[in-house]
Amino acid sequence: MKEYPSDSIRNVALVGHSGTGKTTLAEAMLFAAGAVTRLGTIEDHTTTSDWDPDEHKRTFSLSLSIIPLEWNDHKINIIDTPGYMDFMGEVKCGLRAVETALISIDAVSSLQVGTEFAWRFADELELPRAFLINRMDRDNADFDRCVTDIQTAWGNKCLPVTLPIGAESSFQGVVDLLTMKAYTGDQGEEGPIPDDLQGAADQAREKLIEAAAETDDALVNKYLEGEELTADELSAGVRAGIASGSLVPIFAGAGAGVLGVRRLLTAITEYFPAPTDRIVQAGDNELKCDSAAPLAALVFKTAADPYVGRLTYFRVLSGTVAGDSHAWNATKDVDERIGTVYHITGKTQDQVPQIVAGDIGAVAKLAETQTGDTLCAKGSDVKLEPISFPSPSASAAVSPKTKADLDKMGSALHRIVEEDPSLRLERNADTGEMILSGLGDSHVEVNLERVKRK
Repeated sequence: MKEYPSDSIRNVALVGHSGTGKTTLAEAMLFAAGAVTRLGTIEDHTTTSDWDPDEHKRTFSLSLSIIPLEWNDHKINIIDTPGYMDFMGEVKCGLRAVETALISIDAVSSLQVGTEFAWRFADELELPRAFLINRMDRDNADFDRCVTDIQTAWGNKCLPVTLPIGAESSFQGVVDLLTMKAYTGDQGEEGPIPDDLQGAADQAREKLIEAAAETDDALVNKYLEGEELTADELSAGVRAGIASGSLVPIFAGAGAGVLGVRRLLTAITEYFPAPTDRIVQAGDNELKCDSAAPLAALVFKTAADPYVGRLTYFRVLSGTVAGDSHAWNATKDVDERIGTVYHITGKTQDQVPQIVAGDIGAVAKLAETQTGDTLCAKGSDVKLEPISFPSPSASAAVSPKTKADLDKMGSALHRIVEEDPSLRLERNADTGEMILSGLGDSHVEVNLERVKRK
């Protein structure tokens, strides 16, 4: 994959309740973009983002995964996050690396607990949001009910940008309310809007035009005077509305059938904010997304790789992280040597010369750096806000089978806590036992199994 300038990068987190099709959607995006030639499935353990044996065993995501792809001469970094509540720490990490949260909703179930948590976490970070009403090809899928539920919960600023053509087994694709064209099949073949949808499309488009006009005084005046907004003005208004949060777009789709996915990818490149649209506050410093500026990067994940060792995932907010260089860890006040830098796709690392501002990368074998740390230029006073995690709600005592295993167990426990800061490890003062605490029983159970393997 070539290096893209900062304004041609989009960073999007897929968030939402468990089982709403986020991982399947990520796979469909890769397939639509030509990054994979075969559509992987969760059942066959062949998706790019769910590659961990524990994820295969449980058939749901346990940790975030980076899925980069190319579309319309842009690079889109998709971060697929878990929906199961025990693994919300990964959602918190993923949201710190993006400009937009795309909330996946099951078209049958509508809003669920995980939907509300996803909105709340994104709201805490003042991130722009969008909804995908996914799985429109399922029995009892109901787009209109989902839209009503979304608007009841979060207001009429939530508006459809695409409408479904059909539903359940007859779901064929979407109507794009900006182009006023229909896009059907997994190739998104363009055609006229079906006659039975023309009225609904006209009404929905009018609401979208009004929301877009309200982002700019000149557009408001033009709209109130009855003049028609040009295509460029409408696009600019939609972009501005999404960036400010005054517009939350709603899309229709079905990841498993790659239906509506191509229009969603196009919308991400055309309407979702770029890293250059956002200024990040770091204490008294305002960080602009500029690759020529001094380095400022946030470490948002630490992972163990069997081949390269400990991997540190980072988002570059300003400056550039080059291979064979140095960075200052402002959180720990230590110098870190940067060896090889990588782009990550699922479990695969691709060596690159550098990671520019706005992009996401990884580096192996940093000595002191942990999740939530700030990497910057030495002498800089930049320190980014650390990642906040929910408090643990479940615990288990951990003890080795034999005394000979004590040191190995302790080392393994400390490694998994480094990889997942939403875990806590303490020693019981009365019993001397090690206590591992996490965000739920499943969170603790999964990590105890990992300790045994380590």
